[in-house]
This record gives sequence, C-alpha cells and structure tokens, in this order.
Amino acid sequence: MPAPRILLLGVALHLALATFGAAAAAAPVIREQLHYQVSLGPWDDVARVHLVLKELEPGRYLAEFAGAAQGMWKLLSRWLPERYQTEMILREGRFLPLVYREAFINQGRRVVKEYRFDYEGRRLTLWRQADGGPPVQKWEVDLKEPVYDLLTLFYNVRLGAWGPLAGGASLRVAGLPTPKPQELIFLIGPVTNQGCKVMLNYRPPDSGVADQYLIYLNSERVPTLAWTRVILFGKLTGRLLNPDNIRKDGLLALTPPPAAGLEASR
Repeated sequence: MPAPRILLLGVALHLALATFGAAAAAAPVIREQLHYQVSLGPWDDVARVHLVLKELEPGRYLAEFAGAAQGMWKLLSRWLPERYQTEMILREGRFLPLVYREAFINQGRRVVKEYRFDYEGRRLTLWRQADGGPPVQKWEVDLKEPVYDLLTLFYNVRLGAWGPLAGGASLRVAGLPTPKPQELIFLIGPVTNQGCKVMLNYRPPDSGVADQYLIYLNSERVPTLAWTRVILFGKLTGRLLNPDNIRKDGLLALTPPPAAGLEASR
C-alpha cells in the first residue's frame, strides 16, 4: 500500500519543524487535534492516525499528519508514512504552503522529500534527502498558479476558501506536480444522515486508472468517515474517534501575518 494512499485517506478523513530564519519566541499553539482509526478489510484497527494544526506565530501555521500501526501491523509499519508536514501562511482568507515534507521508509532507508515554494521567484522545487545525507534537488518547475499539497487543501476546505460546497457541484484543484501537473476532482453529493457525501477522484502519476475515495463531511466540513478500496485487501476505512474535539467556530479565529510579502523557504 503506497504511502500516498494513507495521506489521501487522511485528507479525505479531514478535506520539525522548519525554521524561518530565527526560532519562534513562544511555543506553538495547538489549534486542533483529531484522531482517526484505520481499518483494512476484516481487520478493525490496523492503525491510528492524528491530524494536528499548530499556530507557529500570527499568520503562520504547521499542519501535521502522522500514523502508527497497531498490533501485528507494526511489523509492516513501512506501509505507513512516518510524518507529513506543511508549513503554511494565511493570505486573503486561505492558506498558501511554504514548505511541504514527506518522511517515510523506502527499502530500509529513511527518506525526506521537501517541496519548497518560492512565490516571489515563481518556482517550486523538490528536494530529497536519504538517511540524513545532504538534500539533493530533484526538479524545479514554474509556479504559474497556486498549487496545494493535501494538508493545505484540507484546511482550505475547512476555511471555506472555495465557497459553499453545494450538492451537484464539483471542485477542481491543482495538486502538487510530479513534476507533471496534477489535478484533484471533488464531486459534491447530497446531504445524508451520515453527512455531506463527497467523491474524490485521484489519478496517480503515470496511471491509467483513477482511485476513488468516498468521504462524509459533517457540518464543520470535517470528514467523519472515508473509505477506498485496496487491491487484495478490500476496503480501507478511516473513522473519526474524537468528534467532540472539532472546533465549532469555523475552525479558527485567524489573523493575517504582519509581513506584507510571502517568504520563500530556504
């Protein structure tokens, strides 16, 4: 089960830390922390994942997704990403990513992939680091229009950055390139007794078949249930465990950053 499936499910379940020149004077403030249980086929509890949003300083946030295998599945923990992180800035009512990281195990090696957004230079670069070695730039593309990693996308949906999600509508969002352009398509369905039904169509790079994820959003646009199908194993399901911890104030009382410009990552 490739790591992007777990992250996509985490985003469906919910639609370090780098330094910005100097360390923040105050400790990060946790704005929200949600926990999900992951089931696979006949196995009810193969993993627990958490999704956390921290405020680093006014206007700057860190979103983090991490998972841990449970029981016998710890022997196969390489299936789960160690951590996904996005450092974001709030601008004009939506989040823009500054740095997006994936940390995982690949063939026994600890790998960190880092996407760096340079808005002033209008470029996006991917860097890869293995086993603590020096980061190596893999590619660079023009940043002609906003693109979003999955964590930033999730919190922008929570903020209502794309307006109301009416039944019958579709939402098309440019995702991270590979470096080929990618697009995520959300189809908004009716409101049921389980919540607003949403279908996510995602076509992995160089694949002729699109994966589909079924999501149920509550009134705060938090996924409480999501599932997809995995070859040989059956249904991969995520279920929210702590619905009482969802913020009821439109996610956050957010304030914009004091600086006028966007900072590029180092």
